[in-house]
Amino acid sequence: MELKIISPQENGFLKEIQWNSEEVKAYILEKTAQYKGLVFTETEISDAKKDRAKLRKFKSVFEDERKRIKKLCLEPYEKFEKQVKEIVELIEEPICMIDAQIKEVEENKKEQKRRDIESLFKDIGFQTFVTLEQIFDGRWLNASVSLNSIREQMESRMYQIGSDVLSINQLPEFSFEAMEIYKSTLDIGQAIQEGRRLSEIQKQKAAYESEQKRLKEEAQNKAAEEAEARNKAAEEPKTSKIQEEQTENPEFQKEQLITIDFRVTATNEQLALLRKFLIENRIIYGPVPKKGE
Repeated sequence: MELKIISPQENGFLKEIQWNSEEVKAYILEKTAQYKGLVFTETEISDAKKDRAKLRKFKSVFEDERKRIKKLCLEPYEKFEKQVKEIVELIEEPICMIDAQIKEVEENKKEQKRRDIESLFKDIGFQTFVTLEQIFDGRWLNASVSLNSIREQMESRMYQIGSDVLSINQLPEFSFEAMEIYKSTLDIGQAIQEGRRLSEIQKQKAAYESEQKRLKEEAQNKAAEEAEARNKAAEEPKTSKIQEEQTENPEFQKEQLITIDFRVTATNEQLALLRKFLIENRIIYGPVPKKGE
């Protein structure tokens, strides 16, 4: 079946709309020449307005006639266009039906090929953490890509993954964390970068904790020294007073005094209790004199 234009034939189409265009153009140019450089006086304004009205009416006649002729020329085309669109809609229906069947057949082929790819993936024996979705290439479903080609690509990917795993396991630090990243991404660059990031964080943490420990020890030592100095300053007068009282007390002088030098290792709290005991029991104590004193 073919489309045949019966009427009009190529030489039957309207080639030109003939009218007195040159005559009208000459008339308009003549009128235009009359008004060029013309200056109207007060008495001539009325005549000028009449001429303007005539020209506008003349222009309107031209526009109306142009629209009428255009409509006459388009009427057969618009009718033809409507008929063609109706036919095109009728043609589209069987096209859609055929297209749907073709798509269904192609989808069935793709589904079968996907099942073949899944079977191929299981046969090759990838690492346990690798899934088909991670390595799947949508182009494998194209009819132009054979299963043998897909097998070669899968095997190459499997060997590459094995090499990546070996490289990650040889990392000096955080290989476990890097491996966890690799399992989810199969991107060795990202996995190694994460391992380095964690390593740097660990170093920064260790340096921070060491500095905090040092500052804490310094603060504790300083506090202990200050407390000991305060205690000594507060107790020295009391000790001297007790010594004087014991020396002047006749009852105390009846017993023989014994001096023993010894070292005590205790907490600040325990040292405070010891001083309190010595004071309350009127026991003389003080620093061990150096040799020669």
